Amino acid sequence: MLPSWIRSHLPGPSPQSFVSFTDEVARLLGLPPARPSDTVQRAYDTDRVWMLWRTTQGGATLTLERPYADPRERLVLVVEWHQPPAPETVAAMVRAYEGRGRGRSRLARLFRSH
Repeated sequence: MLPSWIRSHLPGPSPQSFVSFTDEVARLLGLPPARPSDTVQRAYDTDRVWMLWRTTQGGATLTLERPYADPRERLVLVVEWHQPPAPETVAAMVRAYEGRGRGRSRLARLFRSH
């Protein structure tokens, strides 16, 4: 965490940059944008994963949760605005996380059938 006297001289994210960044990740995943009024916390759902973005001081967190997994599974990603990843990178990470569960179930079905 940076001292406040340094943070005050760094450009901070505007609500518009948070909204546009999260909506771009959602668009890349084929999801509709979140409600325009959600500027601090934004939720999106894929078929297998719940996504919740929250603004933080200096960035954002993305919580990915598998609500139907047994046991319930959660992954938290931290994005810092001074070195943000490309929305394409975050979308690829979400796809990989989402696909990991599908691959595991496919393997389980294969083992059960033999």
